[in-house]
Amino acid sequence: MKFVILIFIFTISLFGIENTMGTAGYVRLQTILDGDKANVCFKAPGAGSKYRLGNECETWLELGVFQNLKFENDIVIRNEVRPVFSAPNNEKIEFIRFDEAYSEISNLFDNSVSFWIGRRFYKRYDSYLSDYFFLNMSGDGFGVNNLDLGFSKASYSFMFNEVDPDIVSGDATSFFQSHDLRFENSVDRGVATLFLNYMRLQGKRFNATQSLEEVDGYALGLLFKDKKITKELFGLEGENITGLFYGQGLAKGAGAYSPYLQESLVNDVMNAGDSINSSQTLRFINYNAFENETFGVMSNFVYEYKDDKKFSSIEQDWLSFGVRPYYFFNKYSRFLLELGYDMVANRVADETYSLIKATTALEFSFEKGIWKKPVLRIFYTNATWSENSKGRVGTSYYENQTSGDNAGVQLEYWW
Repeated sequence: MKFVILIFIFTISLFGIENTMGTAGYVRLQTILDGDKANVCFKAPGAGSKYRLGNECETWLELGVFQNLKFENDIVIRNEVRPVFSAPNNEKIEFIRFDEAYSEISNLFDNSVSFWIGRRFYKRYDSYLSDYFFLNMSGDGFGVNNLDLGFSKASYSFMFNEVDPDIVSGDATSFFQSHDLRFENSVDRGVATLFLNYMRLQGKRFNATQSLEEVDGYALGLLFKDKKITKELFGLEGENITGLFYGQGLAKGAGAYSPYLQESLVNDVMNAGDSINSSQTLRFINYNAFENETFGVMSNFVYEYKDDKKFSSIEQDWLSFGVRPYYFFNKYSRFLLELGYDMVANRVADETYSLIKATTALEFSFEKGIWKKPVLRIFYTNATWSENSKGRVGTSYYENQTSGDNAGVQLEYWW
C-alpha cells in the first residue's frame, strides 16, 4: 500500500498487556424478485444521492478486524483493518480495497486526545435515508483527535494521495494533500462543530504534451447536533443534525471528499486546467431520527447549489426531501414507508429534472428500535420521474419510460 502506516501486528498474548480483539463492519444484501431488474436503481439525473430503502444497486460488505492493546499505565493502542467486498446485486462479490488500515494511540496525556496514522474513516457524517456522506474526509494520512484547548476540543488531520492520472501513461503521479481542522464544543443542547479545510494539488509536467496545473481550494462548515429538540417538540427520543457548508476550487466538494480515490478529478483538472479555481458549492442539510415505543420517524432535507460551469459545464440546484415513518407491531416486526423527492435544476441546459420514489416494507429484527440491526426487509418500490429524465433513470430497462417499480428482500447489519 502506498501510504505511511504503523506496522500492523495482531498479537496472540503479551505479558503485562491487556489484549482485546474483535470485529466491526457493515453488510448490505438485496435480492430482486425479477432478475431483469436486479441492478435497477431510481435516482434523479444530477442528484448527489438517492433514497435507499428498496433502492440499492449492489451488495456491500465491510469486514473489519480490530485489536486494542491496553498497557499498565492505561495507554491504549488500537489497530484496525477493514477490507471491502462488493458486486452488483445477484453477482459474485469480490474484494475491492482496504478502506481502513490504521493505528491509534490514546491516553498519553489525558482521556480524550489520541494520535493516529494510516487509512481510516475520519469523523464522517451522512444522512442515513439517502446514504449521502456530505462530510467525508476519510483516506490516508495522520492526525490528532480531541485535543482539549479549554474553550474547545480540536482535531487535525493531514490526508494525502500520490494520484496517478489515468490519461497519463506509466506511473506518473502528483501529490494531492488536504488539511482538515475541526473544533467541537459540547453545549447544553448537543454538540457544535466548526470545519475548516484546505486542499492543494501539485502542478507537474509529465511529458512534452501533458501537464497538470497547480490548483488549490478551501472549504468551511458549521454542524450542530441537537439532542433535545425532538423531545421538546414531539416528546420522542432522538437527534436533529443541521449543517451549512461551502467549498471553492479544489475543495469544491465542501467536505464531501478527500484526496482518496480522486483519480477522475485529477484527470478533469488536466483537461480543464485551473478553471476549477472558480468552482464552488454551497450546501445546507438537515436530518433527524426519533422514536418511542410505538413509532419512529427519519427525515432528510438537502439544498445544494453547485457552480462548475467553467470547469465541467455544470451549474445546478439540487433539492431533496425524504421521510421514513416506522410503526412497531411488536419487538420483532414493524412497517416502514419511505417517500423521497429529488429535483435538479440544470441552469446551463435550462432543464429541471425530478423524481419521486416511494417504498413500503415489512422489517424484522431481534430488537425494537429504528437503529437496531440486523434487519430483514420485504419491500416494494415505485418511482416516477419527469419526461425529460427519460433514458437517464433506472438503467436501460426503463429506457423509454417515466415510471418503474421493484420488489425484493434486503438484509442490513452493522456492528
